[in-house]
Amino acid sequence: MSDPEYLPYPEAQPTPAHPGTPRGRRRLLLIIAAALGGFVACAALALVLLVFTVPTLRSRLLFLSPAASAPPESPDKFRAPPAGPVAIADDFSAASSRWDRSQTSIAGGAYELTLELDNFDSYGLYLGGDTIADFDLAVDATMSAGPPNAEFGIRFRQSAPDEHLIFSISPSGYYRLARVSDKTYTSLVPWTRDERIKTGVGATNRLRVVADGPSITGFINGEQVLQHNDEQPTAGQLTLGLVTFEQGGLSVRFDNLEGFAMASPDGVQQARLELNEQFEDPAVAEWSVGGATIKGGAYELFVAGSVVSWQQPLPTGSSEVQGDFAVEVEATMLSGNPEGSGYGLMFGDGGAFDFFALLLMPDGSLMLYRNGPDGGLVVQPTVVQAVNPGLNATNKLRVEVRGQKLTVLINDQDLGEIEFPEGVQLGGMTGLVLQSADADGLRARFDDFKLEELGE
Repeated sequence: MSDPEYLPYPEAQPTPAHPGTPRGRRRLLLIIAAALGGFVACAALALVLLVFTVPTLRSRLLFLSPAASAPPESPDKFRAPPAGPVAIADDFSAASSRWDRSQTSIAGGAYELTLELDNFDSYGLYLGGDTIADFDLAVDATMSAGPPNAEFGIRFRQSAPDEHLIFSISPSGYYRLARVSDKTYTSLVPWTRDERIKTGVGATNRLRVVADGPSITGFINGEQVLQHNDEQPTAGQLTLGLVTFEQGGLSVRFDNLEGFAMASPDGVQQARLELNEQFEDPAVAEWSVGGATIKGGAYELFVAGSVVSWQQPLPTGSSEVQGDFAVEVEATMLSGNPEGSGYGLMFGDGGAFDFFALLLMPDGSLMLYRNGPDGGLVVQPTVVQAVNPGLNATNKLRVEVRGQKLTVLINDQDLGEIEFPEGVQLGGMTGLVLQSADADGLRARFDDFKLEELGE
């Protein structure tokens, strides 16, 4: 039996009324307290409704949260392909993560880049020169849609799609300088939070990069935020880029571009290029326009300007073939200048713009060339009876590679065999390609893509 002086719980005692408070006054205070409580509750409800009905306010509250963390180090775009022989077939009956879906356009006085996929990146290309090492470039960047941990900024010294540097910010208030090389993202200056970055959807930040030999200096809204020595100051392309991580749907508008670049076409000569651009006239802006989307049960690609553009199955590298292989697709050119424009298959891509392109032209001709420093025409434009000419005409293209022998089939008609010398790499990544001839651009649809490694 427990000691009566130590009860397990204290006995409940009545709460005494406050001395000197008349009953009527207490009632009045209770009424006032209830009224104030109701007002606070209504105000809180109104704030909640406002946040949920005004996207900009909702995004600002989300992006300004003190719990917002830095974006990841790298998008998961370099996943290992499935083991075994390459075998890919796609009828594009539904959107999937197998193909890139990104667009670049000039509209409303700005250069807009959109990336639908998660864990991927895309870029818009400056067309004035591809041998730029030194430059001074400033641009306004405004995210019009996207998640808090996205990334966007200035990509430069790009020698291949996955070989470049990028000075970037996140809409949650972080910046970094990163190198992409050998299928790896490496932060040269790690993600750093900075209160000078304007956060959220609709916020505009002015980014500037000064690259002078090994010295790289980054500015945000007129303030220097980093300085880094680049141990590999090679020349390359100048671009504006987007990166997504766990969530896609990123759209960024770039505008008020100012600066200059020094191009070295022969590795020695320096030519000054003015980079000033307001994007008011798409016909004269020296920036690439194009994109890809799955539409109406087909994969639709478009590109404008004198540009070659291509797309390959994802994840990156999954279309790489090592031995004998066959690749085919049904293709239709929807619009474009018949002079110099083409559409078709690309193969033998080693990742450094070193690929073969088999192109059909609206006049019914066929062309095969190799891109890159060791490239050139393999088959000059030649009218082929097997090709269905004209816009909106569908053609089936097929390429077969066995050893060093290449066979081309158009609409199931064998056009013969080409034998390449030993040492010419026909294997590598494969995909779809467009070649535009002028500012009006080219648009094409692709369907029933098939790629397979061939057994002995």
